[in-house]
Amino acid sequence: MALATIDSVLQQIDDLVRRTGGGGLVFRLRLEELVRQGGRTTENAIVHYITGRAVSIATRIDLVRMAGYIRSDAFLLPLQKVIELGEDDLLREQAILSIARYSDRRALDILAAALKKIRKPQLQETISQAIERIKESSTLMAMLPRFLRGGRGSELFQVTLKVFKKTLTPVEARTFIAYLHHGDQGVSEGSFEILCARGDEGVYFFVAEYFREHGRLLLRGADGRVGAARLAALAASLREYLGRYPQFLPQLRPDVLYLRDQARGAAWGKVLSDLLSLPVPGEAVPAAPGAGESAAGAPEAP
Repeated sequence: MALATIDSVLQQIDDLVRRTGGGGLVFRLRLEELVRQGGRTTENAIVHYITGRAVSIATRIDLVRMAGYIRSDAFLLPLQKVIELGEDDLLREQAILSIARYSDRRALDILAAALKKIRKPQLQETISQAIERIKESSTLMAMLPRFLRGGRGSELFQVTLKVFKKTLTPVEARTFIAYLHHGDQGVSEGSFEILCARGDEGVYFFVAEYFREHGRLLLRGADGRVGAARLAALAASLREYLGRYPQFLPQLRPDVLYLRDQARGAAWGKVLSDLLSLPVPGEAVPAAPGAGESAAGAPEAP
């Protein structure tokens, strides 16, 4: 968005906020439209009003309510600040309800921390109810205990894994970074599948490190049926991730080539070859290395 347009949006937000004493639904809808139009820059302007005292409590309550509908990362810490330090209980209560609308692990952590600090019974009850609503409505919170029981061959585990791979948001998917090195094989490998299926660019480091480490470990048992199947599944999951974020393929290409060259015609090698054929923006599709090339793709010395 052009700077002049951003300035115009910010001016409209400032005019709207300062001329109202709490404008209700019409005010919130117009403000939400402007914030979505302006993006992070306008969200930062709203943060200033939420945490400051430049406008009335009634207006701040409307701003806090709107923040809960937009659910931007930019509003999490300001809402937490209002919950824990706000000077008005109605404002703090609305911040609790807005945080609950995020309905994810971050919201639960913020509310749980607030519950330990706040001593007012009415606010404690509001927080407790918000926590229960998140747990009841969240697929992740409801099904995570099933997943963590592990057991790769369990039908219940497989159903849970499939649901997570289809429904989780990128933010929820990050929860599974913590389980990549879980003691149960199914939980560990399933967490990698979830990150590849639902994670965003922010989980690349964890995806790459797991693939490098786990791929070489699985290579030791790749001659057997079970080991080969696990290696193929690992490669298929990575292909799904790189299919969405192909810009990371050049960084992983040497590792993929190394594993592919160890396949010696095995079926899991074909999965790795398919992965290498993914198009990368701004890069020509690499040709498969021939007999005179090394695992890194460079010609071998004669």
